[in-house]
Amino acid sequence: MNSKDIFDGAEFPVLETQRLRLRKPEISDASDVLVFRGDPVVQKYDDPVIHTVQEAEAFVNELLDEFRTRSGISWVMELKDKRIVIGAFGLHHWNPYHRRAEAGYGIAHAYWGQGFASEALKAMLQYGFERMNLNRIYARTIADNHASVRLLESNGFTREGTQRKHSWEDDGTFHDSAIYGLLANEFLQL
Repeated sequence: MNSKDIFDGAEFPVLETQRLRLRKPEISDASDVLVFRGDPVVQKYDDPVIHTVQEAEAFVNELLDEFRTRSGISWVMELKDKRIVIGAFGLHHWNPYHRRAEAGYGIAHAYWGQGFASEALKAMLQYGFERMNLNRIYARTIADNHASVRLLESNGFTREGTQRKHSWEDDGTFHDSAIYGLLANEFLQL
């Protein structure tokens, strides 16, 4: 498949794992999205906390716009057995010429430590390398975000650098950002 085919008007791709379905975001997901995007623990190293269903709807619209504008693709992560949204995963800043995109993710705190993030990340990486024809997927995380660092490193990403004092956080200080990368040939060896 040519990476241009992804945005040719075809159906939004659905990714399935053993326990998860990564699917197109819908406005009706806003109340579930509010659970994780509105949680200060989840958002500690991410964007500001959202407070209302309307803000969650605006976030869902941002995810949908990314696909419409062909700048990336984001899925909501749904538990297959319960059909509730527990997170969002995406490939952002897609550059088809350079064949790269940035991985982003967030998951509700109640589901941390159960392998869901790794399961979803693997499915998204496979889609990015095999279907979007990416050569490189990179991620940025606050260097102090040990859970995110573990997720990336356990899925084959290599720390490539540090942006010193790059991010102003809720604790009132600047934090270093860590840059991670994974190449297509490395993914095939995992």
